[in-house]
Amino acid sequence: MAYTGPIASRPSQITGCFQTFRESALESTVRTDTDTNTVIKVRRRTTAAVRVADATITVKQDEVPYWKTWFETNCQSGVLPTKIITPYGAEEVWRFAEPLQIEWNMGPRPGQHSAVISVKLEQLPLWRK
Repeated sequence: MAYTGPIASRPSQITGCFQTFRESALESTVRTDTDTNTVIKVRRRTTAAVRVADATITVKQDEVPYWKTWFETNCQSGVLPTKIITPYGAEEVWRFAEPLQIEWNMGPRPGQHSAVISVKLEQLPLWRK
């Protein structure tokens, strides 16, 4: 069953692509030691794991407000999922898992600065269908 809930729109000034994108799955097993400590029992917590990603992009200073609007207003600070472009070219539904981190790079003059925006994203199994 595909996700049919609300999806936050991305500002038209943002492509939804990132320069770096490191993804993995959250641990979906539970490990338990036995009384004799000779065997570790493993069981699955869920059948489909949540995917998480750390992504970054470098933007010009005038693009930073669009990113803030996307996160704070459109996505309600990480409440609503949104669509991003993955490195493999697919537009997928993900959600911001933490607030944006913005690291400023000072240019030679005001108005010529850039910023590295770092995000943590999560994708629930239902959003992959």
